[in-house]
Parts: sequence; C-alpha cells; structure tokens
Amino acid sequence: MNLYTLVLSFITFLATLAGGYVAARNRSKFGVIAAFSAGVLIAVPLFQLLPASLTLANNQHIAAQNVLYMTGLGFVFLYMLERLLAVKKVRSDGKWKYIRHSSGGIYGASELALHSFVDGFAIGVGFHFDVQIGAIIALAVIFHDFPDGMNTITVMLNSGNSLKSSIRMLLLDAITPVLGATASIFITGLDQYLVYLLSFFAGGFLYLGASDLLPEAHDETSPRVAFAVSLVGFLVVFVATRFISL
Repeated sequence: MNLYTLVLSFITFLATLAGGYVAARNRSKFGVIAAFSAGVLIAVPLFQLLPASLTLANNQHIAAQNVLYMTGLGFVFLYMLERLLAVKKVRSDGKWKYIRHSSGGIYGASELALHSFVDGFAIGVGFHFDVQIGAIIALAVIFHDFPDGMNTITVMLNSGNSLKSSIRMLLLDAITPVLGATASIFITGLDQYLVYLLSFFAGGFLYLGASDLLPEAHDETSPRVAFAVSLVGFLVVFVATRFISL
C-alpha cells in the first residue's frame, strides 16, 4: 500500500510540473483542462468517497448524518482557506481582476501548495481504507494537480513575479502532494477515523470541482464546451468506478 501511495503521489508531482510547463508555454487549453478536472473532482466524492464513508459509518454504528456533517465541514474548510489566503483576485470597477502585487501571487500559489499537501494526504488515507479508494482518489488528485500547476504559474506571472520565482513556487506546489502522501504513511491510527477523513475530503473535492475549477472553465472557454468536457470527466469516473467494482 505504501509503495502505491508513493508512486501515485510522484505522478501528481509530474502532473503539476506538466501543468506549469503548459501554462508557461501556452495557456489556451486551460478552460478544457479545468472543465474535465472539475467533472472528475465532483464525481469522485459522489461515486466513491461518500458511499465508502456511509458503508464505514454503518459498520461502525455511526449516524449517517455525521458523515454529511463532515462533508459539509470539508467543503467549508477549503472555502474559508481560500478566502483567507487566496488574494489572487480583487474587485475593481465592478469586475474581478487578477491582482498585480507580487506578494499576492506568492500567497495565492502558497494556497495551491497547501491544497496539494492535503490532496497527497488524501491519497494515503484512501489506501489505508482500500486499494480501489486510494486509486480513485489518486486519479482525482492527478487530474486536479495538472490545472493546479497551470494556476501556480499563471497567478505568479500575473502578479508581476519573475519566471524564476514562478518556477520555484511551481516546484513547491509539485512536491507538497508527495510530502502529504509520505506523512500519511507515518501517521498511525488513521483507520478509526477513516469514516470522517473520507467524508471530509469528499467535501473538499466537491468545493474544488464545483466552486473553483468549473467557474474558471467557464471563464476560459464557451459554456457548451465547459459543460460537455466536464460531463466527460464525470462519466470517466463513473465508468471507472463501475469497472473497478466488478
């Protein structure tokens, strides 16, 4: 299990670097990537994490509403985290625009790195429960970290930072999922909290997909394309879940 965790977290490392490279070279495809990633991130909680959490809750005689409470908490936690740390946009003349102050870009990129650490930790937690759950979470994280790498470069450059500084933040964002996954290996006693951890991560993924990536997809491409591509991502996870469950 530990080997799977480390290997898949390293793939997220590569996915983040690839996203940063694409952003530095050509950002024109970001809307399509964000839409697909949003579909994946929304589907994983609905088809994998929440069903697994509810099954665990039933086996441990934990009320189902507690699972939903933790899901809500996970959603609100990432929402608050973004509002507190993400200063990448400001309102000007009635419109939201990217800020131009370099420190704001660093804060925004640091937020993405913190998200990535939690994502890596989620991979390890998934493998504590089941290989299938761990693999599906890793799939979601990989698809999320590619646009994360794009966002890191974009936020830094749009805030007036140099390409060298932007690449440094990209490396930080890329390594944090590996650190999170490694931390999950050495933290013992997770099994008794899996029902809460899985539902907490489900809420976080729902936030990232519905409130973070989907709006960006609609900003970067047409509504029809965003809907179609996000639906493809949604269906990919649904089919993969059904296939793996056979």
